[in-house]
Amino acid sequence: MKKLATYAAGLLLMSIPSACDRELDLAHAYDNSSSSKPYEFDEEFDFDDYTDFGSFVVGDRVICQQNPDIPRYMLWLDGKISVSKDDSGRFTTYWSADNSLRQTSSSPWLEENVNALTADMQVFGKDLDPVEGFYDGGAWFIGVHKLADGRLAGFFHAESHWPGISAAYKSIGVTYSEDNGLTWEKGRRILSGTDPKPENPAGQGESYGLGDGCVVWNEGLKAWICYYSGYCNDPGNFMITMACSEDPAGEAGTWKKWDGQGFSAEGCNQQTQLGGENTKIANLDAYAGGNPSVMWNHYLNKWVMVFHSWGRFICLSTSPDGIAWETPTLLDLGDDSAMYPNLISEEGDLTGGQAVRLYYAADMNELGQRSLAWRKVVFY
Repeated sequence: MKKLATYAAGLLLMSIPSACDRELDLAHAYDNSSSSKPYEFDEEFDFDDYTDFGSFVVGDRVICQQNPDIPRYMLWLDGKISVSKDDSGRFTTYWSADNSLRQTSSSPWLEENVNALTADMQVFGKDLDPVEGFYDGGAWFIGVHKLADGRLAGFFHAESHWPGISAAYKSIGVTYSEDNGLTWEKGRRILSGTDPKPENPAGQGESYGLGDGCVVWNEGLKAWICYYSGYCNDPGNFMITMACSEDPAGEAGTWKKWDGQGFSAEGCNQQTQLGGENTKIANLDAYAGGNPSVMWNHYLNKWVMVFHSWGRFICLSTSPDGIAWETPTLLDLGDDSAMYPNLISEEGDLTGGQAVRLYYAADMNELGQRSLAWRKVVFY
């Protein structure tokens, strides 16, 4: 961890005007040989049909009509979606809810899969061996990854609730599967807030702790990076911050939080189950928010992040290394509200090229009901 902290501090001390101008001696996370791949998202692409944001364009909104018989009807999307492709070309999708659902299909596209969801696809969460005070209120995956030893690591957002009160004590955990995601071990905390769960919440809708994130493997840094929403004292709001683990499996007790220059703050003490202070990420603090989705883009040779602001707009930022991020672009596309964004490509949720899809929850009402929407995003 000291090696990574020193490296990150060195990046921040560079006196270069902006993150997009940085020259970094860093091996990128994936084989970039396909970075010049032409746009093949559809056969008829017309630049004028898209909204231009300077370095990328965004297409019109498409609403997916959902079957009332599916689990959590009118509540998708509700968090990070993991989509991976196996050697046979089939996809496994983990849907995020108070329980995590595992679905296999021939397509990565959510609108082609959502209406096939059934309750028996649940593989992890509050209804399956919950841990009191940790994820008795829900557990949903925010990153599912295959490890070198053949196991799957499932990083998850966890919530503990109070009877009869709509409030949540949040943290982040990890669990493992030895049968390709069909069953999972009991989870353990990897990241937590500075204070324990209060005996009683201050009121309805209160949120404590940290969470609403995603986890990726950064090959250039040889580390897991968790981007999450945590309370930051300056300016005092829930903002995007990050933590890392250099352990190959991202085990509990190996995580350190970002301190503004490197990773030194404790992620979660395994005795107290509490963590150190959260520190905002420079430039991303332009918009307080949560629920990031992060993907390596081999067309840009950069990481791409989308997250929602608390004003219910989607923000997009890029980074050459996953540590130093550009000031986000706010995507004002005419939605009444836009939350829970997810980047998914024909390759899954971890990598993408010139064209990807941006999925999100649209038009959320006072009951939390929403529409599953998506738009094309093309970088240039």
